[in-house]
Amino acid sequence: MGNKGSPINKFFQYKPRINCIIHRNSYFYSKLTFIMNLRPNVFIVILCCLMTFGCTTPEGNKVSVHGEVSNLGRSALCISYYNEDYELAYDTVYSNTSGKFDLKLKTYEEVTPITIFFARKKCWTTLFAKPGNRVKIRGDINTVDMLNITGGIVNDDLSLYKKQIRKLYMDRYAILNGKYTNLEESEEKLAETNLLLKRSAKEYIKEHPASLASVVLIQDFFYQDYDPITKDLLNLLEGDARYFHLTTRIREGIENW
Repeated sequence: MGNKGSPINKFFQYKPRINCIIHRNSYFYSKLTFIMNLRPNVFIVILCCLMTFGCTTPEGNKVSVHGEVSNLGRSALCISYYNEDYELAYDTVYSNTSGKFDLKLKTYEEVTPITIFFARKKCWTTLFAKPGNRVKIRGDINTVDMLNITGGIVNDDLSLYKKQIRKLYMDRYAILNGKYTNLEESEEKLAETNLLLKRSAKEYIKEHPASLASVVLIQDFFYQDYDPITKDLLNLLEGDARYFHLTTRIREGIENW
């Protein structure tokens, strides 16, 4: 009888394990052989697909904007926004003859303003978005204040608000476009309409103190007019709106009045 510690006995002792390894390696070898034996064009297609998926930049860290603006035509659009380094950046895109345009921007993680200047029309609009948002802009360039901007909670809230006060916006548009031939009457009606717009904005802010849209309304209707009530409205804000970066900038701006 041979010794249990002899090389022969050790071989038979580990033989089942060796067979297992051999069978396992044979399995993967057969799979690899199958792939390599594919027709060359099939193998190339698979390789290209893998390279495509591997090299595609994730869209989740970008803001996508699609616009369809009537009466805009082909035009250069100047874009200003805060990039991922928290710096003010600029870009340019072109709308086609139908007024359609697309752009993708890499911004930082918070909701940030993106302003689109319609240079030829000498007007602009501002949207608010964070990476991953898909924003749509629709409407008529001749009523730029009424452009319907959706996608992202701030844009959606502002869009809903504008629909509620659409008549005031349209009245203002009519006055600015010569509804009243008498200059004094025109100025009086415009002042009345602007006052109603501010009152409407104030009511919205009081009813939605935690909404980021309220901060935007404070900026557009009060801060830009150097209205002394701006500070009181800022003190009404709650939650995320109170600590929104735009809120901080408005507070800093008031100190320079």
